[in-house]
Amino acid sequence: MTTANTATKTATSYHPLLRWIHWATAILFIAATLIGFYCGLQQPGTSPRRELLEVHKSLGLTLFFLAILRLWVRAATKVPPEPGSSSPLVLAAARLNHWTLYFILFLMPITGYLASAAGGYSLRYFWTFSWPRLVDKNQALAHFAITAHDVVAYLVYAAVGLHVAATFWHILVKKDETLSRMWPSAPAAGSIGDRQG
Repeated sequence: MTTANTATKTATSYHPLLRWIHWATAILFIAATLIGFYCGLQQPGTSPRRELLEVHKSLGLTLFFLAILRLWVRAATKVPPEPGSSSPLVLAAARLNHWTLYFILFLMPITGYLASAAGGYSLRYFWTFSWPRLVDKNQALAHFAITAHDVVAYLVYAAVGLHVAATFWHILVKKDETLSRMWPSAPAAGSIGDRQG
């Protein structure tokens, strides 16, 4: 492979750590969503609902800290250029969807934590240690947090559905390099601290 070809590929992909965080987030996010949906169909206080909710909450908090790490890596590394075939309207819609997904990755764990903390429920992390209970038991706050958590879940379905649909559109219709920018095996765009100016 020539140096020129390597440079071209290097310029069109995200930093490797950011890509691995992206795919780890996707897998954990899907798992947390499916578990949460299943638990919502079960009677409260029954098994395996109780045990699965522990996993659901633990996955949610893992996603919360992954989102923080992702934003830090995103800010500290180069951003590959957008596909030249995309119109300004498509790019604006993509950015809006991406920031909506970031918003969800923070809001869902926060509302989930508040629902458990204010509701007096378990805050254990994968049956190991317990997170600090930062709010007192408060049924009104717990009810509000649970309602917000449930409402934002519909935003999850819409945003993730649009994200997946857009990915297939780029692959099957546009046939551009959008997916390769985030594919795990793509060449790196730059080191941490080497941010594009």
